[in-house]
Amino acid sequence: MAALADAERSREAMPGHDEVPGIFAFPAAKQFAYAGTSHLAVGGREHVRQAIASADTAVRLYRSAEDDDQSVGDLFAAHVDLARGHLLLGDLDGTEAMLGFVLDSPPERMSASIVRRLTALGRELGRPQYGGAAQAAHLRERLQHTAVLAASPAAHPPELPT
Repeated sequence: MAALADAERSREAMPGHDEVPGIFAFPAAKQFAYAGTSHLAVGGREHVRQAIASADTAVRLYRSAEDDDQSVGDLFAAHVDLARGHLLLGDLDGTEAMLGFVLDSPPERMSASIVRRLTALGRELGRPQYGGAAQAAHLRERLQHTAVLAASPAAHPPELPT
């Protein structure tokens, strides 16, 4: 939490945009996406709420950003974090709604990191506290199906030499 606070203070102290874009240009959307993931890792109800707020801000910022500042991977990650946050609060409807963007996207756009997150979320949906709810089972099947498609070699064909 100290690192997140330091990052926020550092961003606020910056006089303006970097003159030279590149690896050191770290958009605010990415900062919020990482903050959401960090709050989920810490756990606890208040951190889950903060994770949802951070991930929601990341999604809004990425959707309104210029094409050069958008990151599909971070946008997927923020949506998965939103879904997991809703799941941890017992909101299956919210979980399903937040996953729509990811599950409706072409599997070839998903990185190995996103596949791992989807797989982990699917495992969480199989836990006893969801009591075999039909909605949880259906969502778990969709997650597994998407993860299999995204992880298949056909989803990421090798580039042909030119």
